[in-house]
Amino acid sequence: MVLTPHAVVGATIASFFKLNPFTAFFSGFLSHFFMDIIPHWDYKLRSARLDEVNPLNNDLVINLDSTIDFIKIGLDACLGIVISLIFFTLGANISPVVILAGALGAILPDPLQLVYMKYRKEPFLTLQKTHMLFHSPKRITNPVVGVLLYCLIITVCLFLGGAGFFTW
Repeated sequence: MVLTPHAVVGATIASFFKLNPFTAFFSGFLSHFFMDIIPHWDYKLRSARLDEVNPLNNDLVINLDSTIDFIKIGLDACLGIVISLIFFTLGANISPVVILAGALGAILPDPLQLVYMKYRKEPFLTLQKTHMLFHSPKRITNPVVGVLLYCLIITVCLFLGGAGFFTW
């Protein structure tokens, strides 16, 4: 799943419960795994080297392609954070720190996959195995369907989370 819906779901949890930043971060982190259970679409990473037989051998090669991938991933993460901060802090009595903590916690498991790929030791090995355990084996291959699913998830989150933007 791309990072934007992960960030919005993490922010939604944080805003719904008006958690402190530490609890918001941890709740967002856990939400990532449960979101990955949903069949989803992922954009392609040019520097990814996938091992279909043993996904624990997947790698991200650091080269010019990875620079482009990191820009794509960074823009995706920033979009999720900006949407979260705008929609959950404007007109709401929720600390931006809490929203940011929930969003960042929800994003973190994916960057930790890169850490695993470059440093294949504990605790990253266990985290990667856990991440793979929760990942849906089904994939959405049509990017239009994937983006529409993400728009639906984000919209539902904004309304269920009582986004302050709508009452501002």
